[in-house]
Amino acid sequence: MRRRILTLFVASAAVAALAVPAAAQDAGSPPPQTQIVGGSIAPAGSYGWTAALIRRGASRTSGFRCGAVVLSRSWVLTAGHCVLDYDDDYPDSVYGNYVAPSFLDVLTSTQSLSSGGQRLQVAAIYPHPSYNIATSDYDVALLRIARPTSAAEIAVIGTSGSEKALDDPGTTAIVSGWGTTSYRGPISTSLRYVGVPIQSDATCGSSYYPGFTDNGELLEYHASNMLCAGPMGGGRDSCQGDSGGPLAVQAPDTSWRLVGTVSFGLGCAQPNYPGVYQRLTATTSWIGNTRRFGPFNPDGLAYVARQYLDFVGRNPTPSEAATWINHLRSNPAADIITSLQASSAWDGNAGMNTRLYRAAFLRNPDTSGLDFWVRQRWGGRGPVSIANHFTASSEFKAKYGSLSTNDFVTRIYQNVFNRDPDSGGRTYWVNKLNRGIGRGQMLYELSNSSEYRRKTDTSVRIITTRFGLLRTVPSAGEITASEAISQRTLIDTLRTSQRYANRFNG
Repeated sequence: MRRRILTLFVASAAVAALAVPAAAQDAGSPPPQTQIVGGSIAPAGSYGWTAALIRRGASRTSGFRCGAVVLSRSWVLTAGHCVLDYDDDYPDSVYGNYVAPSFLDVLTSTQSLSSGGQRLQVAAIYPHPSYNIATSDYDVALLRIARPTSAAEIAVIGTSGSEKALDDPGTTAIVSGWGTTSYRGPISTSLRYVGVPIQSDATCGSSYYPGFTDNGELLEYHASNMLCAGPMGGGRDSCQGDSGGPLAVQAPDTSWRLVGTVSFGLGCAQPNYPGVYQRLTATTSWIGNTRRFGPFNPDGLAYVARQYLDFVGRNPTPSEAATWINHLRSNPAADIITSLQASSAWDGNAGMNTRLYRAAFLRNPDTSGLDFWVRQRWGGRGPVSIANHFTASSEFKAKYGSLSTNDFVTRIYQNVFNRDPDSGGRTYWVNKLNRGIGRGQMLYELSNSSEYRRKTDTSVRIITTRFGLLRTVPSAGEITASEAISQRTLIDTLRTSQRYANRFNG
């Protein structure tokens, strides 16, 4: 094998026999090079999106298998050959050529392979549908992790003209990982990096020309989905164990873009044989579509069900689920949240309860209180019954004392409209209350009035959106910060956040 993967336990005495798809067991290889190859230990806090694949049940060093890249809270990218089932651990129709998710953990948020960071279980594996094991075309796979990582994320290179220029020949890219520090040498327990120049397609194609093989294994360069990087004089390169790791370029605004992932090569750092990487502009759309539902699988089933549970209080009907899944195939993932948050059902529950809190107590609801009353409303309790509870509550009495009917009318007008009632309004409500309607009726009707809705629209929208997604009521500072962004931006920011992913496991 010539790919840059470790398939044997590194801790064994057989380090020299480590399997290296695309980089290795060719005869006449050069003597070992030093470093990643030719690089340095990464400065503290740098290249934090670099991750490692570890065989579950093994130690971090003995089970080290491949590199990986953190793309978001719930998704990491690696090489397709890193999830191949080399040892027939799962020889069945469920996983085919690939290992099961239970085979792997992902190590993130550390620069040390032996300590620190988060070791997270893999929940699902998605090799690129066009991955070809024999030719190494589309040698990428996405892994959804069961719990979110706090590691730094890196954006995948886009397909605009300015983005595509980031992987032009001559650009210096950074490759990082814990792979072997020399050909057939030991791995590094400290994260290392090295700068490598991206070469032209013509140069790459002349090194890995059509039909080129090594020990019977095809090592062709295909410009449609590959790029190569490294000095033609050798000395700087990725090596065994770096498979699936990041090839990153710094954009003009100093942010970073992931332009490739380590795939294969002849030896490590050999002259005239730069390392070959998967070109991510060829897979940008697939990556985006696969991970767009955050902590949920890309089929959308669990994602749609979660939104109905959070904003409607039940699972979707088969028809509702099918409609939304079909819609989301060609529309933004935020559409369903935008629709359900703005629905009359959600406004008549979370929105109504939030307005009641503000009108009765002159404050936003607390998280436990809003959660309780939202569930009560879903359970069939009416809005006037809830409002009656508010006006009879110990908090209401402690805040305002024992109010006469006239004083109660004045208080609710002041709370809702910031003014005393007009003569007609006072007479109307005093008469209704004296005839026996509950005080909650007045609180509900005034807090549900068009005037009060307009007055509280922005804050209620933000509170009910954040509560719907995060199940927490935002602080005053969070409300203020959310006022400066659009509703769509707010939804996308929340649904892709670590706080959102933290709600789910598996």
